[in-house]
Amino acid sequence: MRPALLLVLPLVLAACATPRESCLSSVSREGRVIDALIAETRGNVARGYGIEEREELRTRRQLCDFRRADGTIGRRFCDRVVTDEVRVPVTLDIEAEKVKLDQLLARREALARAEAAARAQCVARYPQ
Repeated sequence: MRPALLLVLPLVLAACATPRESCLSSVSREGRVIDALIAETRGNVARGYGIEEREELRTRRQLCDFRRADGTIGRRFCDRVVTDEVRVPVTLDIEAEKVKLDQLLARREALARAEAAARAQCVARYPQ
């Protein structure tokens, strides 16, 4: 799943949530972002390279409808420009990725303690 989608999905779900669920969701938002970064960085270290998503414009030949002079609809081949997302390997400094991973893990550990306290406040504020 794409990181941008990971950030938007909780917002969509929060619209249907109870106040307690909304509070708990907002508390863990940063943790979810860091978890996604940790997973990506671990993958980079394990593979030995990174993966970058890029958008490429491509021309595709397909059948298109057109209106004839007499008003009837005909079909013919035409070229359409489409945008494709492609995943491209990129070189990385693996040692720097390991340092980044260590920093993210340390940040996640500190954040976990703060999230636990904030979750307790949500539960106290919005008992069910």
